[in-house]
Amino acid sequence: MTRILAGRRPVLEALRGNTQVHRVLMESEDRFPDVRDAAQALGISVSTKDRVELDRLTEGVRHQGVVALADPYRFLDIDQLVARAAHHSIFVALDEITDPQNLGAIIRSAVTLGVDGLVIPKHRAAGITPAVVRASAGATEHAAIARVTNLQRTLLSFREAGMEIIGLDAAAGMDIRDLEPAHTGRVLVVGSEEKGLRRMVRQRCDIVVHIPQGGPMDSLNASVAAAIAMYEVAAKRGGAADEH
Repeated sequence: MTRILAGRRPVLEALRGNTQVHRVLMESEDRFPDVRDAAQALGISVSTKDRVELDRLTEGVRHQGVVALADPYRFLDIDQLVARAAHHSIFVALDEITDPQNLGAIIRSAVTLGVDGLVIPKHRAAGITPAVVRASAGATEHAAIARVTNLQRTLLSFREAGMEIIGLDAAAGMDIRDLEPAHTGRVLVVGSEEKGLRRMVRQRCDIVVHIPQGGPMDSLNASVAAAIAMYEVAAKRGGAADEH
């Protein structure tokens, strides 16, 4: 099944990444010469389509006049992701994040902060849709992502590989800033927008932490909380800690 990528940045990142792009469609080839040139350098066909046709292809996702047709998203097998575990690795597991904007923003932060891979559930969660790719600014095309049926079992696999499981929960007693520097790899587990971590997923965590909040609002957006937590965990990753 052909995958639709919409918007300048997602299309450009797909051309720069490992995505198998077949065609690029543009309202005008002169509008985004960087996209046109990147596609032509790879021998990928670039053709013009009117806005009505681009609107039809993207089904409401804002496309800026440029669309790419690509292979289906290539998820990693969870065993491939677990095999990457090392004392400095950081993975992020998402427990039923359903909003495409949140998922895209989390993936963008993960790629920017050097996270080694992400895990998302196959059910009751957002997938890698055109809206998610758009919200990630194309970061999906550089991310290592596995989709799993059972997140609890996946966390056990990470633990068996020597990883420490860190849950993020607003009700936790431990401040995330008090995390010790890591001597193992870590998996950060982020809960859903409405319910947070499910009980059984929380029980699979070795440590559960919260992000302190001093303002009048009582909660952070899921993608913002995930970004803050990723930054804190990355700052204490094994490789960095061992050098000091």
